[in-house]
Amino acid sequence: MKYQVILSTTVVAILLASDIHPLLAQPFAPAVPTVNGVRGAVQPVNNSQNLGQPTRQSPGFVPVSGAPRIATLSDISTAATPQATSQNRVLSDVYEPTTVLATVGPEYILAGDLIPQVEMVMWLMFKDSPPEELIKHKKQIAAQKEMLLRNMLSQAIDSKLLYLAFKRSMKPEELEQFEERATEIVDNAFVTSIDETLAMVKVADKQEMKRLRAKDIQITQLCTLMVEHDVESLRELDAILRKFGSSLDQAKNSFAETNFGRQAISLDVKLKYEITHQDMLDYYLENSEDYQIDEAVSFQQLTVQFKNHETKQQAYQKICALGNRVLQGAPLEKVAISYSEGPKAKLGGRYENIKKGDLVSEKVEAVAFDIPVNRMSPIIEDEKGFYIIRIHNYRQAGKEKFTEVQGEIEQMITNQRRNDAIQKYIKQVGNHVPVWNRLEEKKP
Repeated sequence: MKYQVILSTTVVAILLASDIHPLLAQPFAPAVPTVNGVRGAVQPVNNSQNLGQPTRQSPGFVPVSGAPRIATLSDISTAATPQATSQNRVLSDVYEPTTVLATVGPEYILAGDLIPQVEMVMWLMFKDSPPEELIKHKKQIAAQKEMLLRNMLSQAIDSKLLYLAFKRSMKPEELEQFEERATEIVDNAFVTSIDETLAMVKVADKQEMKRLRAKDIQITQLCTLMVEHDVESLRELDAILRKFGSSLDQAKNSFAETNFGRQAISLDVKLKYEITHQDMLDYYLENSEDYQIDEAVSFQQLTVQFKNHETKQQAYQKICALGNRVLQGAPLEKVAISYSEGPKAKLGGRYENIKKGDLVSEKVEAVAFDIPVNRMSPIIEDEKGFYIIRIHNYRQAGKEKFTEVQGEIEQMITNQRRNDAIQKYIKQVGNHVPVWNRLEEKKP
């Protein structure tokens, strides 16, 4: 079992990739299915509304009843956390919400500010893993949790340094005006970001999700939670966050700190660079492996899950009925939205740019890479249910042309140069602000 998380080690990865926020087929006949079946069978900045005045934060982690299964995972991983790893020793109390993990100037970063974020990521990673697998790999999970906490703490420290730099860049009268309008600015920008990102997350493939996380990992994570829990409103999001020990207000505070920190960067760091054609061509040649295209298919899927029906025969009859609706002229997308039981039913059952190994169902994947474009598949059966798919695009393996990725390469080079400049700026700010990181056991 492979457990990995792709996370930046600093908040720079969140900052550098984004601009400053503007506001801040045959009829399916019911029959007894065959046995084998495939081909016919928050860091809250602080809890105060006063974003302009650093204060000691109160604990942000409040365990509640009815928490998702990650609560069990948390127990497993915490219990298995190594007590000592040479110089990077994790103390026994770092998962206690009131433990001070770092200080940045006059401000505190508590374990309770970060643990909810850690738990959210862990839940998204392992929500579909059976309990026996979680127990079997508890040491790896514990190490993963520790790595997440360390990375998020590093991000939180950098974010807070930038936020302090932003406030110290203002004159007293400007700071006063900022404090008066901060809440309104944050609320408007936060809602706009959620609305825009949620629409993209709903239809994003793995590559697009990677881009969205690079642009704003916090907002993308929140939107992913909304999609996974099938909710649309911020009130419903708040209820989900509270199960993890966080809240919508804490998410807004974290969002505010990050985005106001970007303002400091925009004032003090050169973020625009001239990228020549030769720069881009050199990058393309040096990173040619990154532009290899894997074979991929895009399709729509009708799903009927066994768990939703008393018998397999009932499930089979329903998948036949759905398939026949499409054969009789009903748009597959509308049938999926109205009747399908899959996780992407409300998106019309769309799966975009799926590569071999991406799908959980090996049987669905085998059929997806075998049938012609625009042809309905036979009924596919695996251990969880029945499926019918229709391929609407097939992409052969190959290499992307330079002209096709030139714009992307220009942005990559720009991001690299921004990253170097931002890293240097954060280091300069840190030279004037005492910082203590408990997990590194370094005192100011």
